Order: sequence, then C-alpha cells, then structure tokens
Amino acid sequence: MPELPEVENARRCLLKAELPGKAFTKADIGWAKSVKTPDLEEFALGLRGGVVQDVHRRGKYILFPLVNDESEERTLILHLGMSGGLSVQPSANPMHPLVRHTFSLNDGRELRFEDGRKFGKIWLVSDPSEVLPPLSPEPLEGGLTPQLLAKSLEGRKAPIKALLLEQSIVAGMGNLYADESLFLAGINPTRSASGLTSEEIDRLQQCIVTALTASIEKYETARAESWPDPPRALTGWTHPRTEGAPCPRCGGPFTGTRVRARGTYYCPKCQG
Repeated sequence: MPELPEVENARRCLLKAELPGKAFTKADIGWAKSVKTPDLEEFALGLRGGVVQDVHRRGKYILFPLVNDESEERTLILHLGMSGGLSVQPSANPMHPLVRHTFSLNDGRELRFEDGRKFGKIWLVSDPSEVLPPLSPEPLEGGLTPQLLAKSLEGRKAPIKALLLEQSIVAGMGNLYADESLFLAGINPTRSASGLTSEEIDRLQQCIVTALTASIEKYETARAESWPDPPRALTGWTHPRTEGAPCPRCGGPFTGTRVRARGTYYCPKCQG
C-alpha cells in the first residue's frame, strides 16, 4: 500500500512533470464509486477548466488546488488506495490496462490514475477539511515532536504498532514503515503504548523520521536515474519481512505475527 514515501514520490513526480499551471479539460472516470463527492456529473463539470496551482501532500492524500476562469477555488483530492499510482502521459501513449481514470490536460497530456484494486478515492471540494480525516502534523516537517507523540500515546494500552497506524497519531504512516521504525528504535511492536518510557518515545520519534527520510531519498535517487519512468514501489526498509529470516543486526531469526490483523515482523532479541 502506498505510504508517505510513495505518496511523496508521486507528488514530486507530478511536479517534475510540470503539472502545475496546466488546466483540466475533461475527466474520464472508469469506476464511478471512486468519486466520493460530489456526484459524478457535478464532479466532471466542476473539474473542467480548473488550473492546477500546485501539488500538495497531506498524510497519504494528494491535493491539487485549482482555480477556474471565474476565480472559483476548489481542491481535487486523490487517495491512492492499496495499489494506486499516478503519471502524466501524452494522450497518444498506450494506456496501461490498470488505468481507471484519466484527466485530460490542455497541453495534450493526461493525468492517469492506475488503480487495479479499485480502492482509490477521489474528491472535489471547496475546502479539504470537508473530507480529510483528523491527521497529525507531518512527521517530516517538524510538527510531530516527541512531546506530541507522547501525548498521543498517553494512557493508550493498545499495541504500539497498531497506534502508529492511526493517521491522527502519525500522518502517512503505514504497515511497512511502522515495522521499520519500531525495528530501528528497538521496540517490540506488540508492546502496550502506555508502557513505553519517555526515552523510548523520543527514540521512536527519531526513528520514524529516519525511516521515512531514508526511503524518500531512495526514491529521489531512482527518480533522477530513471526519469521519465521512475519506480513507484521500492523496498525502502532495512528489516526482512519473512518469518525466520536473519536479523540484519544480531543474525537471529525474525518473528512474524499479526497486530490488529496486520502482518508484522520483528526481531525478538533486538526488540525484546
């Protein structure tokens, strides 16, 4: 599933493709249930003529602020779902079979939304706060401090891994980077969050930043080397995701379990 580094990579790819400044001329929605608001006809009419002002990311959401000829401001919001991807392609280019939605641009190109599993979501709103869920400050922009993380975890008896996946606690965090952050911090994912010491929470906050930053840098390198067809799914973590695989620190076997139905891997020795 695209997590913060993957969504940030998608955002930077759209910027590199010079999407800002281009206007949408038509929307071809191949799976109507993806459009959450407004209704499909109003969505298509409301998007037409909207000029992209910028490309933002909030957690796992990509936001396109738009302005039309009447100076009406709206925001197109996309969530990539479990396996979605975005690209800007000349309209004459062959269409990938998993493209569900195409947004035609006034320069002859298209913003294409691949969504093989049909879990992607699309909104067109006047105010993003109408549809975005509660989200923590961005982990890589300095707002998610150790103090704020400690406050969010205070009194919570649930496993720390489960709570890291709550977007109100760590916006953009997903299953893979939660495991990586906990591995780097040496914290067992099944431990109760309320049992973590202040030192452990400080270390976890630092490791969240380290894990996400390392992956984003990996995407940066790959994008520079393989543009205009950069990878969308790199293994930006250091720990194995296989039961019994050797730990890269101690060499002992990794353990696989499930935390709140999510596949979870950790080293019982290093994360005891």
